[in-house]
Amino acid sequence: MYRQKISTLLIALVLVLPLSNAFAQVDEYGFTRTERNDISAQATEPFQIFDNVYFVGIQAVASYVIKTSEGLILIDTLDGFDGFTENLLENIRTVGLDPAGIRYVIVMQAHRDHYGGLRELKPQLTDATIGMSLLDWERMEGDLGDQSIARDMIIDDGSSLTLGDTTLSFEHTPGHTAGTTSMRFSVFDDGQEYLTYFHGGSAIRTDVPEEIQRFIDDLERIQTIPNIDVTLINHSDIVPAGADDLFVRAERLKNRQAGDPHPWVAPEEWQRWLTEKIAESYEILAEAKAKQGQ
Repeated sequence: MYRQKISTLLIALVLVLPLSNAFAQVDEYGFTRTERNDISAQATEPFQIFDNVYFVGIQAVASYVIKTSEGLILIDTLDGFDGFTENLLENIRTVGLDPAGIRYVIVMQAHRDHYGGLRELKPQLTDATIGMSLLDWERMEGDLGDQSIARDMIIDDGSSLTLGDTTLSFEHTPGHTAGTTSMRFSVFDDGQEYLTYFHGGSAIRTDVPEEIQRFIDDLERIQTIPNIDVTLINHSDIVPAGADDLFVRAERLKNRQAGDPHPWVAPEEWQRWLTEKIAESYEILAEAKAKQGQ
């Protein structure tokens, strides 16, 4: 009788466990909530992409360091979960850079996975200025309340930041957040210069038709910018259909032979991605209008 009860309990557990796994929360990038919060699941090797650009992020979200002749610029700070900031700083050291040399921290969108590390980083990076658009400062402050950090620098549309030999040209590209910021700057591959466009948030997070149309109009404007050879991405799978994601591209870079093209220098893929993103956005716009009976 006792054995029968134990067997019945074991069978019940076998039946229940797959169901509990099936209902585990999964985010838009395919990570479960526990994976997304766990640095042991998220940690990945940092690497140098260009002479002046380094990937120092995690599996779910990218963060980059731009090296200039007068210090470092950190792009995005990842989530503020336990161990994430320590991992970010260690990644910076692993690629041979000193976090104490960070002069600016640029946050491209006010979602936690991009600004979450600010509260821990701010006291450590005492020489760094934090920059974000006004609308995204306001959003972060609304999210964090009295736990938010004080504003350092407001990034205006059309403004620029020059540190030593490097200039970042900013523009507001709302749609993912109201104050999403994108940027252009030069990268170098063994001294060869290429122009980069880094879109701060390319997934629409609004159902207001007018805002979606503005997002589309902006993508169409971006598509006309000449001489863009490289794009950086803040999540690994922001690529056109059939193209390599960030980590596959990193493997190609690691195994690159003399004379091989740089895996990130792909202007045709940049244009194809924009075309696909515009088409996808028009579909989202049509759905939004249909919901509103337009």
